[in-house]
Amino acid sequence: MLCSESSDSGQDGMSPAPPMMQCRTSLEQVFGSGIRYAAEAEGATLELVSFRGSEALLRGTRLSKVLQGGGRIFATSAGSSATFGLSEVVDRIDVFLSHNWSVHRLKKFIALTCYFSFDVAASITISLASLIGLGTWFGVVPSPAYPKVLAPYPCGVLCRVLGVPLFFLLLFFSRDVLARLGHAGPLVFLDKTCIHQVDLDIQRQGILKLGAFIRKSEQMVVLYSEFYMLKLWTVYEVASFLAIHPIGCMKVVPVSQSIVFCICLVFSYFYSLATLVLQIYVSFSYVAFLTAFIAGAFHSVGLRQWSRDRAAIQSRLGNVSVRNCVCFAEADRALVCRNIAALMKARRVVHMDATQDEALDAFEVLVRTDLPSAFVSALGTRAFKYKQYLMFAFAAQGCLSLDYLGYQANLPYRSLLTFALLEFALVFVQWPMSFLLVELMSSCCLHWHGWRERIWLLGSLIFFVLAPNFLAFLTFTTLKEMANESDWAVVALCELDMLGSLAIFFTASDRQRRDSSM
Repeated sequence: MLCSESSDSGQDGMSPAPPMMQCRTSLEQVFGSGIRYAAEAEGATLELVSFRGSEALLRGTRLSKVLQGGGRIFATSAGSSATFGLSEVVDRIDVFLSHNWSVHRLKKFIALTCYFSFDVAASITISLASLIGLGTWFGVVPSPAYPKVLAPYPCGVLCRVLGVPLFFLLLFFSRDVLARLGHAGPLVFLDKTCIHQVDLDIQRQGILKLGAFIRKSEQMVVLYSEFYMLKLWTVYEVASFLAIHPIGCMKVVPVSQSIVFCICLVFSYFYSLATLVLQIYVSFSYVAFLTAFIAGAFHSVGLRQWSRDRAAIQSRLGNVSVRNCVCFAEADRALVCRNIAALMKARRVVHMDATQDEALDAFEVLVRTDLPSAFVSALGTRAFKYKQYLMFAFAAQGCLSLDYLGYQANLPYRSLLTFALLEFALVFVQWPMSFLLVELMSSCCLHWHGWRERIWLLGSLIFFVLAPNFLAFLTFTTLKEMANESDWAVVALCELDMLGSLAIFFTASDRQRRDSSM
């Protein structure tokens, strides 16, 4: 059907292109000119990747509908006419959600909200916390005075108490609020809502067009778990997507990584609350480093588990077998295998006369050689991005800085400047680098277990994280005290702030460029 659109190409005195050439041009528009196609496979391939003649099958669901109710749409794979009604006929899809039904719905919900709602939640949280600090500064926002005994500055408590809970509320429910305001989010493909689950004829047509859904999607978000590469449909989805789109369009979101992020953020929050309570009775410096050691230990355990999960991804991908993959409905296995064979022949990976078994063998070789590097590239080199480390720093130090800010209105200008420079250094340089050091330490010696692992974690936490962290803190605070009297110390503190923040910024930028170029 797609070939017939070129039948009137003989305009301006030019003769029509031969039918085979017209079909080949259409295929190159579908897949890109970098792939060579066998003429015999063109009809079957066009049927797999085109909605021509069946445009009503192309449907998408707004992200807010997928996430509403804590992601209750993921509770079960069983669908109905009501779930199909959550989708609408569209002409394109923003995000293809690739997942399997073996993962609990809350894990998927957390992973999706961390991916889609993090920026909104973090921006609003930091903005509101800043407004609270400024409101306290100007006397507009009443903030209970902190009953300080040994704290270095007088300060409030609102930002430390409310900051992280507000972030989680926005992270999990901001999409519902935005939907009520008319911003329903991007169009996503979710099998349960976009393919009819009751009408078997429409369902079969939708399943046959899975490749067309993939072609119409601008991006694929893979909700990765240990079950992902054990399921036949998900293996077919990701392999088909990479056959059509560049690797940079695929984003891998491990559900375990998102849970580790939330746990680490909670530990950072507990660190802030612990300093809030304990520093009434103990010197702030002692409290800070004691609670930082405890929080760092919990961080290292969570990040170490993620490092093991990440290392296991390559081994799982390197042992993928289509024949051993689980298919929820065994009746679909033959359909998927036929589609895989057609894809391999269309890409000229195997000869047109090759059997289905030969095509499946070739597909397994491609999966085992190409997917591991593609997944590792999509995952990136670190557990978290710099913006997520900044969120940890905001929970541990940023809220404290804003609570201090509200009570500094009477400070001399010079003291206020040095205070701001010190807090900037702590939030944007020292704390993110501390969390990065914890991650690097946690990813080493993964083959150690038992007492050797515990000794390694505790020793490296003391010597490779807390010791450099203490030296950096001592340097910043010393410069801050000197800056109250000396101009050169102010300049030095400014330079350290700028160089440190720029170094981390460009490190994060380099990583993003590498990820986007893969």
